Amino acid sequence: MNRHAMIFVLAMLAGVFIIPAIADAGLCVWRLPDRDIKEIYGADSYKTILVDVSPAHKEQIEQRLGAKLDPDESQFRFWPVYKKGVRVGTVSTHLTKADYGAIEVVIALEHEVNGKNARVKEIRIQRDREKARKAIRSAEFLGQFTGKTSKDPLEVGKDIRPADGTKRTSHAIAFSVKKQLIAFEVLMASQAD
Repeated sequence: MNRHAMIFVLAMLAGVFIIPAIADAGLCVWRLPDRDIKEIYGADSYKTILVDVSPAHKEQIEQRLGAKLDPDESQFRFWPVYKKGVRVGTVSTHLTKADYGAIEVVIALEHEVNGKNARVKEIRIQRDREKARKAIRSAEFLGQFTGKTSKDPLEVGKDIRPADGTKRTSHAIAFSVKKQLIAFEVLMASQAD
């Protein structure tokens, strides 16, 4: 095989294996919604809301977050949760990256119906490949997020203690929670129930 043909083949393989991974980086499904809504809220139903991020919303989220949104975060997905027809909270998910790959974070929120004053009810880790899996899934670590709002620092070393041996991973999870709280408040405040 000549040099040009080899470069072409390598470029095609890079496109097949690298580009889809980048494009799907921010997508995170909610894997066990029926179980989660019962265990977290004692609820019986949910719906899905997709919200596009306008340039104005993007600017507002990034300013409050103190960081840029990922290139693929042009839309956020939220799941309002209902108990006997009454909205009792909202779930959001976020895919973050840590030492050993992707971590899928489920953020259960309590809030006023208009999306203001959201606070964390519970955090769950759906999937991860971390060596310190037990530590990042522990009640000791995840329980620190309960009651937190977007006004809290949500930073390792300030109001969050890292899970044993996982400073970078703990930071990634805390940042996911902060990002989702802010995105929820910015994007859902204008949404009708």
